[in-house]
Amino acid sequence: MKVFGRIALAGMLAAVALTANAAPVVLDNTFSCTAGNAVNGITIGDVTGNAGGANECWGTFDGNDPGPSGDGFDVGGTIFNFVARENTPGLLEGTDIGLAVDPDTGDASAGNWSFDSSTFAPTGFLIVLKSASKPGFAAWLFDGPAAASDAGTWLVAWTNQNGVQHDLSHLSIYAPTPVPVPAAVWLFGSGLLGLVGVARRKNRPL
Repeated sequence: MKVFGRIALAGMLAAVALTANAAPVVLDNTFSCTAGNAVNGITIGDVTGNAGGANECWGTFDGNDPGPSGDGFDVGGTIFNFVARENTPGLLEGTDIGLAVDPDTGDASAGNWSFDSSTFAPTGFLIVLKSASKPGFAAWLFDGPAAASDAGTWLVAWTNQNGVQHDLSHLSIYAPTPVPVPAAVWLFGSGLLGLVGVARRKNRPL
């Protein structure tokens, strides 16, 4: 019975750990373009799409975007997880969605982006541009009809505190994907089942 109790406890602790470790970057009015809080000169029009422009943008943020090892972005409670990115000099990382950035990242402050919509057709996605230097990165949301975009343009328009404009370090795609919550719920459920099993064994007549 002690073994079942330990299994149940381990399941519940693991569930708590999984949910507690999630720390996506929250994209809200604090840094949004439409709320007039965007800094360093970014605008919604800096990233375009062939089925409609970006719905919203946020930035700029210091440092690097979450990437493949991060917890993604939180947009109104929807988690956008890392899908793919093109790094300098044209090195692809993540899921193969046919992502192409032209010209190659690190070579210019503006260019084109595209992906293969036959392999990647999300209901919404974020395009994240990371500057080659400070002030960091910014994110553009494609939602609703604009989410049908599979090509467009990008522009690193922001400048640092000295007015110097930088080239692009990498362009990343994030989209709503399953997050670890179901696994946490499963572990929690396993823990509860373990406790139920212990209780039944304890109450079973000899």
